[in-house]
Amino acid sequence: MNKISIKNIKGYFNNNDRSENIKANVVGSIFLKGISIFLSLLVVPLTINYISPYQYGVWITISSIIGWLSFFDIGFGNGLKNKFVEAITTGKLKLARIYVSTTYSILALIILLIWVLSVLISKFVDWPKFLNVKGANNEELFYVMLIVLSTFAFQFVLGLINTILSALQKPVITSLINVISQFLVLIGIYVLSKTSSGSILNLSLLNGIVNTLVLFIFSIYLFKTSLKNYVPSLKFVRFRYAKGLLTLGLNFFILQIISIIYYETNNIIITKTLSPLDVTVYNLGFKYLSIIGMFFSIIISPFWSAFIEARVLNDISWMRSVTKKLYKIFGLFLLATLILVLCSSFVYNIWFGKSVNVPFLMTMYLGIWQIFNMWNSLHSTLIYGFGKIKLQIIASLSVGIVNIPLTVFFCQTWGLNGVVISQIILAMSIAWIGPLQLNLLFNKNAKRIWNK
Repeated sequence: MNKISIKNIKGYFNNNDRSENIKANVVGSIFLKGISIFLSLLVVPLTINYISPYQYGVWITISSIIGWLSFFDIGFGNGLKNKFVEAITTGKLKLARIYVSTTYSILALIILLIWVLSVLISKFVDWPKFLNVKGANNEELFYVMLIVLSTFAFQFVLGLINTILSALQKPVITSLINVISQFLVLIGIYVLSKTSSGSILNLSLLNGIVNTLVLFIFSIYLFKTSLKNYVPSLKFVRFRYAKGLLTLGLNFFILQIISIIYYETNNIIITKTLSPLDVTVYNLGFKYLSIIGMFFSIIISPFWSAFIEARVLNDISWMRSVTKKLYKIFGLFLLATLILVLCSSFVYNIWFGKSVNVPFLMTMYLGIWQIFNMWNSLHSTLIYGFGKIKLQIIASLSVGIVNIPLTVFFCQTWGLNGVVISQIILAMSIAWIGPLQLNLLFNKNAKRIWNK
């Protein structure tokens, strides 16, 4: 028992060896993600029972709309990740702090402008009509949007701590932040269900305040301890460095905008073409299959920063070795996805009972989409470590242009199944690009667009 101490645990997660550090953080993140998934599974039925399946669909749609705003960092977050890793890998700690301070300042200015414009626009929107919600009060929905917008604005800036932790290959701390937030939200919803009638307004207050406070407290603590060398300060703000962050960041911004189109518009399409209740059905199936994607993301996300470091040090042999292992891991996740699909009816029955019916066929389609999504994510993450992004932009832009009209058409033709089928077709169409480009980069044969 003496060997199991806080000091030993910290040493395990602060290993200087790149591979061992990744292993430690992946193990810790998987453990915490397991807790996170368990909590999210509890939150969903509790939330549905607190409001209703119909209102839950409205809540999910509102959350998706606000989620769009997170991409208005114009790519500065991902630009910071690459520049920050390059700075600390070459021992330029002051430069790393300048990048951090400058990015915090820029994001604060951006979100202030977005908040003011969004609040002004919200006053003129007929929210019940826009969300296709029957019998809703426009004033109440406006206040819900105001609360969600305001708390999101704080999280927009405070969430930069997760980018820094990711750059330092410490995703386990980000996972811990998420678990604590989810646990507090779960407790809060339980208390609300016992003390008040169902209200989206109360739900928005709870989620907003909890997530903001947890991020704020962790940011203060980390910048006073392990991240004290990078604490943001006005005296380290250098707007001339914004160009370097933005040059790389704009490319990621384009990808983020495309991601909005590809991922976040589905809820709007469903609620306007079908109904908010169908949004609930779709999201429950999507959330269930996303479990496998979450675990896969935990494994591959540290390799973005690790590949930047290895690229700076020209350690191609390590990169090749890691990629082969990741392919084997992908094979295991493919099998795990199949098991999740086959067990879906049993899990749904335990999870939310008969309150919502999620068809098996839609679940199967979501499983197929998740497989292609993991495959594409694997390669794009490693390619970003090389600092190559132009080809990914072109491929994603092509998919993004086709996405909305194709999804609307398929949704009108085949309902919810059509929405997922359109996502499968689009994901399949670009699945060949990543493996080919990564191989060319390894062999140093990438030319023209393959090397940009």
